[in-house]
Amino acid sequence: MSTGKNSKKFIVTIDQEKIEPDLARETVIKYDPLNRSGQEGGFYIDENEELHIDNEKVMEAHKMAINRYPYENAIQMIQLPFEEGEKVHQFHDNSFRLYGLPVPENGRVTGIIGKNGIGKSVSLNILSGELKPNLGNFEKPPEWDEIVKEYRGTGLQTHFEELSSEGIESAFKPQQVERLPQAYEGKVRELLEGVDEKDSLEEIAEEVDIDHLLDRELKQLSGGELQRVAIASTLLKDAELYMFDEPSSFLDVKQRLKTGRKIREIGEKQENTVLAVEHDLATLDLISDNIHIFYGEQASYGMVSKALSTREGINNYLDGYLPASNVRFRSNSIKFDRTKRSQVEKKPVVLSFDEMAKDFGEGEFELEIESGKVHEEEVLAIFGENGLGKTVFAKMLAGAIETDEGESPDISISYKPQYLEAENETVKEAISNYVNPENKKFENRIAEPLNLEDLYENNLEELSGGELQKVGIAICLSRDAEVYLLDEPSAYLDVESRVELGKMLKRFARKEGKPLMIIDHDLMMLDYVADRGMVFKGEPGKGGEGSKPMSIGKAMDSFLEEVDITFRKDPDSGRLRANKPGSQKDQDQRSSGEYYEK
Repeated sequence: MSTGKNSKKFIVTIDQEKIEPDLARETVIKYDPLNRSGQEGGFYIDENEELHIDNEKVMEAHKMAINRYPYENAIQMIQLPFEEGEKVHQFHDNSFRLYGLPVPENGRVTGIIGKNGIGKSVSLNILSGELKPNLGNFEKPPEWDEIVKEYRGTGLQTHFEELSSEGIESAFKPQQVERLPQAYEGKVRELLEGVDEKDSLEEIAEEVDIDHLLDRELKQLSGGELQRVAIASTLLKDAELYMFDEPSSFLDVKQRLKTGRKIREIGEKQENTVLAVEHDLATLDLISDNIHIFYGEQASYGMVSKALSTREGINNYLDGYLPASNVRFRSNSIKFDRTKRSQVEKKPVVLSFDEMAKDFGEGEFELEIESGKVHEEEVLAIFGENGLGKTVFAKMLAGAIETDEGESPDISISYKPQYLEAENETVKEAISNYVNPENKKFENRIAEPLNLEDLYENNLEELSGGELQKVGIAICLSRDAEVYLLDEPSAYLDVESRVELGKMLKRFARKEGKPLMIIDHDLMMLDYVADRGMVFKGEPGKGGEGSKPMSIGKAMDSFLEEVDITFRKDPDSGRLRANKPGSQKDQDQRSSGEYYEK
């Protein structure tokens, strides 16, 4: 289907779980403009008592009929910016549809960026051969010869020819690595030996920094450790196509750059095809040779841009505009300008902690923390590599770990762990354990900014990583506490969601007058939201030292000097870009002590 760029084209998505047939007959169907004029193609109830409409017949006047149905978001009419080319895949009537695909290239890393829920994973499944594209014909799916013919003369023709004949050996690193211990019980070494097709387990383990974890049980590993194990298991496979879904989640800055370089290496040196979905822009910038932008409406439709250069692709995405196609897919641009900091030191002190220390025994981990104070309305960023005791510090503050020196403050702290355990209950039930979901303050300050209401009837076990993350954040902030401590709240969230999260956290702190402490590795989000910062230094897994709170600028410079990385700011968007080690820009920033360009 193709329409002019400036024409108005609408599609309708229907949540059948929210449709009551009799109510639909009395509202949507009765007031449908096509039905009222005796024409065909309007809303109707089928033999399964489900509501449908012919999307080719949808017009702007249908909005009035849809508005008659009383259940919010049960029926949504969406105006497409424009559609170009034919459908790649559609699951069934009035369901998600995908237009376009990224084009894999040998010896190159193709980056993929876009909101969650608009077809990135569907694309990976199609390109790997796990899902056969139906070209929009879900009732009579085409055979491979028809699919190949459809893409004749394009970069995808050869790829689909190979899929149709012998298939393509692919290796896939999934998004939600915390589920790995549920799928495999045993030690890391046993898991990796089972997938090692290159006979290079020891080498890969050292390169992704898990050689010291090989004899540990998977269930004992942290989120960052599980992520590196999942990346290693993907790299060990002898494949033609490698796919990485959010490889940076739970990794610290140094680990992101290290694994990012390894992902680049398998594309460049081994001439493999690599696809990577990534929301951390610094990592995406590092690993990608080119970028495809996904845009559309979550759970409704997805469209794919042509291949763009890395810098052009990221900046077009942040602008929300594709100049080459004259398509605006977001009403606002995303900028990473620093917001005005609150003069928090002038506010009353809410949390005061003495010097604290914890020694887990001879040869085990040791942690020392300088004394500090946290003030009303403050957002305090906590920087540091993994394995330096940031989470231990959080648990010491909350009284969950007993200190050896100093005392845990007598204060109520609401703590969000790295990831939420998915229980067999709905999102609404989970939130209702802590707050009434219909409470207006909760709706306005937490639920609405996180777009939670659309998830209320979904089971926690069915949620994506990003959706589960939002539920965990909402539960943490809904508790009655004096201090809120969030551990890696940005994991699995797309760029738009991270920006909205930053705004919401800042507003929450200011409106509630409560301090927030945030442990995260997304430097752009921390720089955007934080008033001050703490920096953890030391030797991962052996010993860590936590600084007192300091200005955010000093904290950023101190942290980046510790991990030996300099970042510059993109002149157009203000986003972080890692400097190439030894480059003139890198040398200039080091000599001035400005590891993070302000």
